[in-house]
Amino acid sequence: MFIKNLNYLAKVFSLLMIMSALFISSSVNAQQLPPQQEAPQSPEYSDNELIEFINAAQAVTPLQQESQMKMIQEVEDNDLTVEKFNTILDAQSTGAEVEATEEELTAFASAIEGIQEIQLEYEGVITEAITEEGISPQKYQEIMNYYQQDPELQMRINVLMEEMQDE
Repeated sequence: MFIKNLNYLAKVFSLLMIMSALFISSSVNAQQLPPQQEAPQSPEYSDNELIEFINAAQAVTPLQQESQMKMIQEVEDNDLTVEKFNTILDAQSTGAEVEATEEELTAFASAIEGIQEIQLEYEGVITEAITEEGISPQKYQEIMNYYQQDPELQMRINVLMEEMQDE
């Protein structure tokens, strides 16, 4: 039973990553970083800004997990597996030919509509959770974008998180 649950979670992981990226970008109307060959140099953030970011991320994480579970349930309620949903989503996003039946494509479209409703439901809640921590949604997304690209910023945030846990 435990191994079956692990396999299920592994399959769900790719959906969560795709949907998280969609959810974050739509929920905070993020400023887009220009594409560059090398990772851009992060702006200098104060410890206070990074602590606000960490607190906001900790507040947002359970909300994102809750919304992701609802999205997964939406996919399954439309008689699709997460794997099939991901296959159709990948094909549509890359312009590849979709290998799916008419029923699967209809179920996929219905699941997408339900997922968009879930995103709208959580958009305000997540924005409010970020703002309550003293950081704007735009600044939160900016730091998140740099965090994902800059190993030095990752290390600095990780050190701050450890210090916060030790207190």
